[in-house]
Amino acid sequence: MAQEKKYKLGELEFETEQEYREAAMDLKRIKGLMDKYDVENPEQAKKILLSVKAHPETFRSPFGQKFVAKLEHTAGIASAPGSTATLQKEDTASIKQEKREKKQNERLAKRKEKKKDGTDKEKFQIFTPRNFAIGVVIVACVVVFSVFAPRLFSLNNSGDSNGDIRRNMVTAYANSQAELKMQLYTYYYNVVGQTEEEAQKDAEEGLSHYVMDLSDRTVSRMTDSEISDIYGRLVEGGDIQNNSFVEPSEITVLKDKLLAAGLSGNTGNGVEGETAVEAAINSMMDYQHRIYTSLCYQYSLLGNSKEDAEAYANEDMESMFGEVIYNYSMGIDDKQSYFDSFIKRGLIKDNQIVRFSADPTAYSLPELTPAIEITFSGEEAKAYQCSMISYAPAASVFYEIHAGKKTGYLWFRNNGGNTDYISLDDETSVTVQGDFLMVFGSETHSGEWFYNRQNIGIKINGDTSSVISYVHDLTY
Repeated sequence: MAQEKKYKLGELEFETEQEYREAAMDLKRIKGLMDKYDVENPEQAKKILLSVKAHPETFRSPFGQKFVAKLEHTAGIASAPGSTATLQKEDTASIKQEKREKKQNERLAKRKEKKKDGTDKEKFQIFTPRNFAIGVVIVACVVVFSVFAPRLFSLNNSGDSNGDIRRNMVTAYANSQAELKMQLYTYYYNVVGQTEEEAQKDAEEGLSHYVMDLSDRTVSRMTDSEISDIYGRLVEGGDIQNNSFVEPSEITVLKDKLLAAGLSGNTGNGVEGETAVEAAINSMMDYQHRIYTSLCYQYSLLGNSKEDAEAYANEDMESMFGEVIYNYSMGIDDKQSYFDSFIKRGLIKDNQIVRFSADPTAYSLPELTPAIEITFSGEEAKAYQCSMISYAPAASVFYEIHAGKKTGYLWFRNNGGNTDYISLDDETSVTVQGDFLMVFGSETHSGEWFYNRQNIGIKINGDTSSVISYVHDLTY
């Protein structure tokens, strides 16, 4: 007999995923309150309790109830096991009871008044002209309501209602996650080379940065109550603000990796009717064109003319692919020939193209941290913020650098044909990796780059004293 799945969070165990998620959400709320308030301070504990009492649905799990009980203990408030929510229910019940007693006393007082006046002895007459007129009006109202009610309800239930807005937002949230999950799986499986199980696990882990993972759930079958609950949790967790999605920073980083690997908006599958060969070659042509376009743009950022940018890009493409086919018109026989060639080069595997890694170190190219220092011969070191802008850095890698409000660019090129050696000292020589260029405002430096132990050395006009140093910022 299959064992039922249990959900555990710390010392607590839950029967359903819903209970588990509610507990996780409560822990997130508790952490936020503890970051904002001193929960050991009785006055601040009372302040939190007042807010919780005003919003009894704040906590829904045993974790939340324990936290409320601790706050009550700190604030010196004695409470029954039902905690704040119970107190609120008791207060509400007491008020309702008082109102009922007041109304009952008023009715008794009126009856006594009638008995004294003798008015309660009058017989009630049903068939009177006044009652007949009232009946006619009621019938007319019923007829009018039956005619206009459907239109009224159809207007009230238009697509602009809050319920439809919530459902549309949750649906868009789920669809976006499903698409991202497929792209992540394709990235880990086809680009990184993981197994199916590893790729599936890492794709699911990527979605864990959202407040909720709805990628495998069918929103159309959810009730309005379920939609409202999910929408509320997304708002509380910060994924929806002012009816707009707020993307977690970790998801932004993942999408940048997908973009660099050429997978943004592309699941890697061919269109209906294509053979496996046609689908693979068409994908290869599209992938090559994207990389070529990106390289041309990045070379233009460095001040190159259109002709020079295209020449550099073509050299990079030859180095990366061997055969550049993005602008060819081919029949099925030609596509089969290139398909076989790319398989031999390892660029097509299992009828899928193998995309170049987004990690420049895989090609002996530098990967710079967000903070670097650059020292040119005879000058003081200058600090820059650095971010990679390469689409697929297999032959060249580009960085955008910032210092204050100024912006510039770095370019490291490894065209694979370097045989020049640089002597660092009497015992150490290194091979030049490729060409280097830096453009920052009116400042331009060009030369050759090489690895100098942990730093990047720059050779400019025979001088090897220029260095790019990594700055490791460990604060978080």
